[in-house]
Amino acid sequence: MKTLISYLLIGLLPLAALSQETESKSWKDKVQLKGYVKNMQSFQMVDLNYISHSNLIHNRLNLRIYPSKSFTIGLEVRNRVFTGDQVQFQPGFSNNVDFDNGLVYLSWLWLNESGIAGLTQIDRGWVKWSNDQWDVTIGRQRINWGLNAFWNSNDLFNTFNLVDFDYEERPGSDAIRVQRFFKDYSSFEIAIAPSQFDSTWVGAGMYRFNKWTYDFQVLAGWWNEDVALGAGWAGNLKTAGFKGEATYFHPQDNWEDKTGALSASISMDYVFKGNLYVMGGLLFSSLGADSTVNFSALANSAIVSTTPPSAKFLMPAKYSALLSISKPITPLINGSLVAIYSPGVNLLFVMPSLSLAVANNWDFSVFAQTSMLDNGVNFRNYGTSIFARLKWGF
Repeated sequence: MKTLISYLLIGLLPLAALSQETESKSWKDKVQLKGYVKNMQSFQMVDLNYISHSNLIHNRLNLRIYPSKSFTIGLEVRNRVFTGDQVQFQPGFSNNVDFDNGLVYLSWLWLNESGIAGLTQIDRGWVKWSNDQWDVTIGRQRINWGLNAFWNSNDLFNTFNLVDFDYEERPGSDAIRVQRFFKDYSSFEIAIAPSQFDSTWVGAGMYRFNKWTYDFQVLAGWWNEDVALGAGWAGNLKTAGFKGEATYFHPQDNWEDKTGALSASISMDYVFKGNLYVMGGLLFSSLGADSTVNFSALANSAIVSTTPPSAKFLMPAKYSALLSISKPITPLINGSLVAIYSPGVNLLFVMPSLSLAVANNWDFSVFAQTSMLDNGVNFRNYGTSIFARLKWGF
């Protein structure tokens, strides 16, 4: 409760100082509300003998308040209602979705009955002050230090899971972030994200600069119980995009320990004729496996679970390769395919999708996900999911 009060005080004090300026302008011009409502049907199967069905109604509200030129307030809320076999038969389903690892617990499971669960979560709640040289943001926010589209070794605060395609906004962190911008287009920032537990807080600094037409970044800080050192770049090789990032993690308490971990990723992308977009990426994770494993060992990994992975352990395999292809079929229809293969483990993940612009602010999409793994005996399918989603944005 003390922490929550502190957050509220920090957020409300600047508003008091701005009350005179706010009164002279209309609140209609200073308040912006956007969001969407989605209905998604999902079907899961290992084979055709049994197909489970579930439904998700997902509403999001994104509120912005602009009290003055220098201050912005953001509040974003997720409301979700789950029904079907997944809620009824999956053990611990409600507890798994009612999860908040922030400093302040902002998740409420307001409905938990047989076959149905209702959940509200605040994943953004921040106050931002800015001018030409500084940005200071306090509260639950998205801090994205990653450069690659999928595997972000530099993203110490908010790694995301590509399997969780229905969460476009990605998780936030309860943090204080200070950014300083310089005239040569370089910048420095420092961010601190406290935690409910002393061993899981994150604090780091990052410097960004431009050299040889490339954007570079270097970072250092404390990540959970490790010291983290990282770097990354983004630029072009002729007309192809070229990005990479790497972070080394070492235990804080034992500098002689040789159990440090390296997470590194690299990617290239290119747009061909007809707007055919192709991207390829490689990931090295020193903590990953390089031989066959049981599927149960992947239960909480980024391929099977929608739980966000850590920057230290982005994939369960030591080596992984990714291919992403997308192309507009017509002006209203777009198709895409994402495939990941991990040699050694012999793991294959495939996610095709098709989206249709039905009308203004209305979209219909179909996704599929399938995972195949060599368990040491054979190469078999461990599950396929199909999703059909209708979205209305406002």
